[in-house]
This record gives sequence, structure tokens and C-alpha cells, in this order.
Amino acid sequence: MRNGTLLATALLLLSATAAAAAEPSCGSTMGAKKAAALVRVCRLMSPATHPPCNAANSCGMIIDEIKRGCAFDDYRNAACKPYRKPASAPLQP
Repeated sequence: MRNGTLLATALLLLSATAAAAAEPSCGSTMGAKKAAALVRVCRLMSPATHPPCNAANSCGMIIDEIKRGCAFDDYRNAACKPYRKPASAPLQP
């Protein structure tokens, strides 16, 4: 990796970490049991090698990772059903 790319990647990771630190943890907002269930779905669906599937992260970050993984899976997995985009209404004449 080039030095500029490495620096840009490091800065991006630091800014994402700082933003995540500003939000409350999923475990504290949703409760330990519900957060653990969300983390399990996240780990199941995430294509990342080091996904943000941890109850210490915000629920929004975990849900975003699930949605990202579901997009790769083309919504065929039953775990993706709650994260599907609503279908648009049919066009009326």
C-alpha cells in the first residue's frame, strides 16, 4: 500500500471510531439480550473479515452492517427479511 493510501485509510478508521464512540452502545440502548441477537445476525450476514458486529458499537452501525451484508446476499436469507427496503407502490394509471 502506498503511504498516502495508508494514511487516508488510517484517518478514515480513526474518524469512524470517533463517531462510533460518540453514540451509545447497542447493549446500553437495546439491552444485552436484544443486542446479542442483533450481533448474531450481523456476524451471520457480514461479508467483512473484521465486522463491527459488537454490542459495544451503536445499534445503527450494527444494523448498517447487516443491511450491507444482505445487499450482497440479494435478500434471499431469511435473516434479511426485517432489513429489506420496502417495495415501492405500483404505478396507478
